[in-house]
Amino acid sequence: MEAWIRQEYNIAAERMKKNGRYYTFIHKNQCYTVIPVYGRSEAELEELQKMSDYLISKGDMMVASFVQTKSGKLVAYYRNEQPIVIVRTPLLPYARNISVGRELAKFHQRGRTCPLPFVHCRRIGQWKELWGKRVDQMEGFWKNKMAMGMETMFDRLFVESFPYYLGLAENAIQYVADTELDVEPVGVDYATFCHERFSNAGWAEGKEQKLPTDWVYDHCARDLAEWVRHLYVQRQYDSAGEIRQFFRDYERHTPLSPFAWRLVYARLLFPLHYFECVEGYYMTGDEREKNQYVHALQSIIARSREYEQFLASFADIVGLSSRRLYLPKVDWLSYVL
Repeated sequence: MEAWIRQEYNIAAERMKKNGRYYTFIHKNQCYTVIPVYGRSEAELEELQKMSDYLISKGDMMVASFVQTKSGKLVAYYRNEQPIVIVRTPLLPYARNISVGRELAKFHQRGRTCPLPFVHCRRIGQWKELWGKRVDQMEGFWKNKMAMGMETMFDRLFVESFPYYLGLAENAIQYVADTELDVEPVGVDYATFCHERFSNAGWAEGKEQKLPTDWVYDHCARDLAEWVRHLYVQRQYDSAGEIRQFFRDYERHTPLSPFAWRLVYARLLFPLHYFECVEGYYMTGDEREKNQYVHALQSIIARSREYEQFLASFADIVGLSSRRLYLPKVDWLSYVL
């Protein structure tokens, strides 16, 4: 790949190494990151470049900027098929000296102030439709599995568990719909720069720079909920204190509205970890990865009751009741505590 980078970018990529999710190299006091961009259109990448340029103009030195090829393009094709972008940041030590919550709040606040329009990366207001489409696709796949028969342990786990998670997903979609009808959004609810999946963004744990290829244009609740989901899945009940502190740190900089809190809860209701596990298993051809997905799904199913209890107690965990903020309950979850 080093020779290909020199040919496409006229950059000497020496001593490449894996750092976090991607390969990186140093050139002229700049850290370069090589990122595959399957599924990202040229129009999306152009918008992500504008987001990156805007944040850099606001003084965020840890945001990576896109590097164009010698022909002035954002995307190059490695071996004529793999789409690649290269981004760079100044070679500075990355030591996060403030909390994830506070740093994320600052990131969101800068994104809200950007006056540029974003169309192709826009996800705000689309959760119901996107989730509904995802649910319909998986339900069709489930029906096919029922008709064709179960060949593996994962097939059986999926077929038996899907109706439960279908119900949970439908609750989440209805929760968003009710929120949009019942509550008026305010300034904090404007679209901002978010992460497609904040739990994957290495900067939150000091492992990577802020990579624009991770971003979408959405409501801040997206990142908040996905970080909470990450903390819970990793630590279960030991996560309560960390989740509480995360929101405290965020709200010291940017207080959340009732609309935002309800979207956070709706997103936690949607069983994204289940959907990603099932999709990951059926999309991979690697047997080792398939085994990992089997164990992951077994764990998700085994802990479903615990997750119900977490959802039922979420308002208490984050201290909403003491602040007289009302988070509507899902009726059937009231019986699990």
